[in-house]
Amino acid sequence: MTFFQSKLRQLTAATVGALAVMSATPALAGVIDFESVAPNIYGGTEVITQSGYSLTVIDTPAAGPGGTGFAGAIGDGSDPFLCTVAACPTGNASQFYLGVNDGSLRVTRTDNHLFQLTGLDYAFLAPVGGLGGYTYGQLTLVGELSNGTKVSYAYDFPVLDSLGYSPFETLSLTAFGGNYFSSVTIGSCLFDGNGGCASPLAGAENQSQFAIDNLQVTPVPEPETYALMGLGLGLVGWMSRRRSRAASAARTNIVANTIAA
Repeated sequence: MTFFQSKLRQLTAATVGALAVMSATPALAGVIDFESVAPNIYGGTEVITQSGYSLTVIDTPAAGPGGTGFAGAIGDGSDPFLCTVAACPTGNASQFYLGVNDGSLRVTRTDNHLFQLTGLDYAFLAPVGGLGGYTYGQLTLVGELSNGTKVSYAYDFPVLDSLGYSPFETLSLTAFGGNYFSSVTIGSCLFDGNGGCASPLAGAENQSQFAIDNLQVTPVPEPETYALMGLGLGLVGWMSRRRSRAASAARTNIVANTIAA
């Protein structure tokens, strides 16, 4: 084998490796739906893993970022005994995440690379049943970019129905989802009656609560993957042109030999 052939084989192997990485990447993409995790309750700092992502429960703000109090749960919407002291959201018979007691949830990729969050299903977890048909607060999203800059958005919770329950709704994160994040922290706040939204609301601690499901996440391929892919495409193009020139030369020789004969 010549030196050139050896290098060509190495480049081909690198290209195949890049293609394998890119074809494997969508395994991280898709939906975090909490279906592969058994229903359970979680304290602050506990981590839930699913589909290549780590979901860290945060017990805040009263207990501080290192608090370990009850701050989250995964429940089954088809279980009639899921909520005995609160008003569970309606319209979701699958498993979903419940952020309770002013807690929040931090989403990262398990490999610590960047990702996008482009949509989710959400609802308000009312602290008691029978509340009036209003919206009581907002779902809050704080995404951290690779340079440490934070991007924040807030979305009003659905209006409670006539029985005081919050229906699940699908939220398309058009602006927020266009960013590449190292982490996204999902939380909630309550309207204070003066045009603001706070967590915890003075005199109403542990009532900033939410429910989420079907997080639409997409991993961002690393630059070296694109570089290898570009190298592979360039190699394929070069080989194609080389073969084309060789075939053309062969046809010319055949024609020349035929005329000479």
